[in-house]
Amino acid sequence: MSKRKTIKIAIMLLLIVVTNILIFKYANLRDSNIVLRFNLVSDKTGSIQMLFSKEEKWGEGNSQIINYIDVGTNEEVVFSIPQDTNNLKFVIDYPSANLLISDLKLSYIGKNIDINPNSASDNLIVTNIEIKDITDSYASINSGEKDSFITYKFDNNLKMLLTSHKNNINYVYKFVICSLVNIVLFVLLKKPTSIFILYKDLYNSRKLIWNLAKNDFKTKYAGSYLGIIWAFIQPIITILVYWFVFEFGLKSSSPVKNIPFILWFATGLIPWFFFSDAIMYATNCLIEYSYLVKKVVFKISVLPIVKIISALFVHLVFIGFVVILYCLYGHYPKIYIIQLPYYLFCMFMIILAMSYITSAIVLFFKDLGQIISIFLQVGMWMTPIMWSYTIIPDKYLWILKLNPMFYVVEGYRDTFINYIWFWDKIFQTIYFWIISLIIMGIGALVFKRLKPHFADVL
Repeated sequence: MSKRKTIKIAIMLLLIVVTNILIFKYANLRDSNIVLRFNLVSDKTGSIQMLFSKEEKWGEGNSQIINYIDVGTNEEVVFSIPQDTNNLKFVIDYPSANLLISDLKLSYIGKNIDINPNSASDNLIVTNIEIKDITDSYASINSGEKDSFITYKFDNNLKMLLTSHKNNINYVYKFVICSLVNIVLFVLLKKPTSIFILYKDLYNSRKLIWNLAKNDFKTKYAGSYLGIIWAFIQPIITILVYWFVFEFGLKSSSPVKNIPFILWFATGLIPWFFFSDAIMYATNCLIEYSYLVKKVVFKISVLPIVKIISALFVHLVFIGFVVILYCLYGHYPKIYIIQLPYYLFCMFMIILAMSYITSAIVLFFKDLGQIISIFLQVGMWMTPIMWSYTIIPDKYLWILKLNPMFYVVEGYRDTFINYIWFWDKIFQTIYFWIISLIIMGIGALVFKRLKPHFADVL
């Protein structure tokens, strides 16, 4: 075995070992909330507000409200409870109403525990409420005219029983992540030629890429009276139309307290605009620049990134637009905004990786452009841009997170609204980059294999 090959194997093993150690140390599942469910029947309309706390200090910020509208119907009520909660308070706003509560359950990451109302009554303190009947499966109560509430001391033994399987799930997740990372590292280090040569070419051609991108952006709207203003008119009108329909037509409200719907909505929609425009432009780049593709000396691998940077100019302006919009509403950017370039880089890389696949294949399969348009339309609704992912049950949420743009869209909202650092979502971050590296490898390979035939089909 040659010395060079020995060093290469040693580096590969070192990277794999270090990566596995870091994953097992830091890639813990973020603590999920405990879910409380029960069925409710009432003879009057009203609402139940649940407040949660560690030390019986109640605040509106730590609360959830559900409304009961259809009198006499059996409705499932769902509350999400943080794991560190020790006390619950249920404020019942049903003046002089008869309520039947049944099928109480606590859930945590796939594990369910049935609650016995009769046994749980030992930890209850009721105020202005008459317990008419209580059994092992249901409780029948009558609320007072006002200030009716129930205080519940959370049973720690029950909480431990419910979350006891969390460590086992953590180990499974870590094992899966390590396996995927090891495969990606092995492929990249064993056969790095396609990806490394491709991105080395991009780096060496950075000045050419920049000049072509600027020229592409300028010439795209050349000849029109408004020029590049057209690049912003359609997205702004789209935002305003969707905002009007959802906030005034469908009476939607922001899922985040004290944040206007237009801010929450625009923060999720703007990255999708960049993603969809860049993908479509980059997919057709070889057709648009066919005269350059036919030149033997020209590095055609730079063309997809040229179109992406051209679309990036518009996106940067819209980021400024969003910042100004937040300031006008009195929500000034916080230090979390410094992670915005990271999410922008994430989106840039996943678009570039995908575009090397689509731009190469579309030359041989012309219908691909129309298929991508359909997928982008469906993808906009499948990504939580106009609706909140919190409405999805926890057991199905993992399906939604398979979409790489879920990570980016929520990342933008974490930056402007939720104030969460990207390293706090370590599992999603690792998953995103694993998927990105896999797509990059496939894209580089496909582009390299089909490249000799581009000039023949154009």
